[in-house]
Amino acid sequence: MSAKQWRTDVQGLRAIAVGLVVAAHAGVPHTEGGFVGVDVFFVLSGFLITTLLLREADTSGTVSIPQFYARRARRILPAATLVILVVLAYAAWQLPTTRLTDAVADGTWAAFFLANVHFAAEGVQYFQPSEPSPFQHYWSLSVEEQFYLVWPVLALLLIPRLGRKGFTVVAAVIAVASLAWSIHATGENPTAAYFSTPARAYELAAGALLACWGGRLKGAASVAAGLGGAAAILVSTVAFSEATPFPGWQALVPTLGTVALLASGANAPTARLLAVKPLRYVGDISYSLYLWHWPLIVLAPEFLELGNGALEMTVAVAAALLLSALSHRFIELPFQRKQVPVLSHGLRSLALWPAALVLAVGSGWLTTGYAAYAEKERAAQAQAWFAANEVPDTAAETGGPPQVQRELRAALDIADRGGPIPPAVLGEEITEDRWQKSYGDCYANYGDTRGADCTLGDTDAKKTVAVVGDSHAGMWLTAFDDLGKENGFRVVPVVKVGCAPYPVQHRGKKMTQAECDDFRDWSEDRLERLEPDTIVSTARGQLFMPKKYDGMDRDEQWSQAVRSTVKAYREISRRVVVLGDVPSVDHNPADCISAPEADQSSCLSDPDSRETSSNELTEAALKGTEAAYVDTQRFVCAEDRCPLVVGEKVTYYDNSHLTESWVRHVTPRLGAILAPLI
Repeated sequence: MSAKQWRTDVQGLRAIAVGLVVAAHAGVPHTEGGFVGVDVFFVLSGFLITTLLLREADTSGTVSIPQFYARRARRILPAATLVILVVLAYAAWQLPTTRLTDAVADGTWAAFFLANVHFAAEGVQYFQPSEPSPFQHYWSLSVEEQFYLVWPVLALLLIPRLGRKGFTVVAAVIAVASLAWSIHATGENPTAAYFSTPARAYELAAGALLACWGGRLKGAASVAAGLGGAAAILVSTVAFSEATPFPGWQALVPTLGTVALLASGANAPTARLLAVKPLRYVGDISYSLYLWHWPLIVLAPEFLELGNGALEMTVAVAAALLLSALSHRFIELPFQRKQVPVLSHGLRSLALWPAALVLAVGSGWLTTGYAAYAEKERAAQAQAWFAANEVPDTAAETGGPPQVQRELRAALDIADRGGPIPPAVLGEEITEDRWQKSYGDCYANYGDTRGADCTLGDTDAKKTVAVVGDSHAGMWLTAFDDLGKENGFRVVPVVKVGCAPYPVQHRGKKMTQAECDDFRDWSEDRLERLEPDTIVSTARGQLFMPKKYDGMDRDEQWSQAVRSTVKAYREISRRVVVLGDVPSVDHNPADCISAPEADQSSCLSDPDSRETSSNELTEAALKGTEAAYVDTQRFVCAEDRCPLVVGEKVTYYDNSHLTESWVRHVTPRLGAILAPLI
């Protein structure tokens, strides 16, 4: 648009859009639905780009595809490429090799504007990523660019032949088809739908339809549209959350709200508010702010280590604003104003597309190479340390159970002496060392209300041991499977991830209370029919429980639920054993081990956690029930500390579950404790 035709309220609307996204990502209260800021951007993009295409067609009678992509190159590539290069450089310097490899892959997909396809294929949960990618926000840029592969071509083919009205009809058909697909896809696979260009196209097409109309509301209609549009975006921000199926029809709310705001015209009261200078400036830098805010929010807390989440987010957002202002002034504007020699002039700007790809891919290659070199150096230094330092031999005598406490104390001694991570311990292998790999058919997953038909141990034995609980029961299946085979009893898992066997309230994001309750009902029926000789129960302590429920605090709820459940078990089985829980650790094991400056002391944990405190409640609740309690913390902690690396073994594969190899290692010791109880 020319300066005369430029609507200053559009910049204010851009500011609102990016502000909502940043607020939601930074965890600002009551902005959980701030992700709709992206939907506002989509409508704006469809509106502005289509306005430019129509104006070009009206002026020249056609649309220049090369000129369109030259303008897009100047607009988006310099800043987007800069952020990719800076993040990859930081990754090489600071990130663990386990995350660095993923960052390089994600950055490469982002450079090709296929990030949304990549994240959908990887099954990334936008709202609950286990390890958020610093490039995850590039998905929306990818959606726009994929849309723009088609839209200008349609404009070139259709406008000269069908005119504005014919092009409008095509835009309407695309919008309706995309909305129908979005509703279907969101119901079938919400993870993939969130990143899907076909499921999002109707939002861009809605803006395009407004541009095709070309009119503006006046008088009372203008005022009503402006206020209604603002209300729709506000309601979306406050009422929507990660539990809202999205995009689907729900995205119509912010989409139509944005359309209404734009249709109200530049003289509506809402437009005048949006045109105030501070908002206009944030709108000016909104593209850079969108690019910078997410990697800073993801990476700054672990770099700053301030111990205060709110303060870390404040620093991250402030840094994002500063970097955005700088990159807008020194990167974006020079290209947009054609002040950069050669590359910002005319069709020569098309060279920015291959140049950006070469820079991004080359940076990824250099990052990976540097990481491989650094890892070899660390391995060599670790080997030299172990050769120069005496390490106690903690191996058990042949045939005897492992001396677990002795091994743990030896590991703590090595950590206190600054011992490095042994070269044989590889971070990328840890996450694969999990019980689900061996027992994936023996538990109920999210969405399941019935357990799997699975029998372990000595499947022909008459004696039966039922193992009941959530994933913290599942992680011990390796031990019970081995013990059952050795000691002649069969093992029947009654396990559902995320669902404790005790009737407590559940507030998990991946499972409803009803789903967990239904599984508990099924479990009770299963145990009554099975009539096992022994029931072994355990769960992650107080997971997903509300602080207050039905007049009881969390501790009271837990104690009462454990006691009532164990009493019910005692009516089914003559023997009941409750395993205590292991403490959670305050780091990601794979990342901790593969971090650039990692040693064994940096991967120690304090045993104090919700799980540990719940153990005291669990043990106290068992008094008078004749159920046995087994402390499992002894298998991972000694002297009030919990080492992650013991010899060349790793104890945890995530922040709360033991590796399968460590469970198998301590199984003989656990078996000796359980022998008289089961």
